[in-house]
Amino acid sequence: MLRNLFTVILALASVAFFAPRANAQFDNRMDVGGVHIGLSGVGSALALGLDYEHGITSPGEVGPGIIGIGGLFDYYSYNDSYFGYYDGSWTFIDLGVSGMYHFVLQNRKWDPFVGLVLGYEAASWKWNNPYIGNYTPSNGGFTLGASAGVRYFFNSHWAAQARVGFGFYILALGVDYRF
Repeated sequence: MLRNLFTVILALASVAFFAPRANAQFDNRMDVGGVHIGLSGVGSALALGLDYEHGITSPGEVGPGIIGIGGLFDYYSYNDSYFGYYDGSWTFIDLGVSGMYHFVLQNRKWDPFVGLVLGYEAASWKWNNPYIGNYTPSNGGFTLGASAGVRYFFNSHWAAQARVGFGFYILALGVDYRF
């Protein structure tokens, strides 16, 4: 599955690179959605995710930038073994809403932003112990995260994205589409 997602991201990036150039910085009433691969910060697992954002203000309404609201979805899992006594696997599903502040630049190909994410994380653990048997607890809870990132628009529709943060992922790279 990871190989297929990587192939899709690479194909989208190739299309974006060879498409005609245009200015497309994030703006009021703009919708942007995409896919990303991130480092989860838990067990060195790769997170696969989706993101969406909608611009709700214009420059000058709330400072010189633009506010966007949206959502994030991340999935990641990893396997663990403890001294040969038992093997376990962790699975995490994160779903959140985001509020981002976009800085307006003269070069409209770049879209830097910072913001907060309020989300819910569901976690489950499957434990295979030869002495006790199988055990599968699950847990969940709300989480607050922060994010800073940048998009680079190749043309009026396609952008590459890079984010750093905590609460959902440590680092994420992806491709976004403006529609």
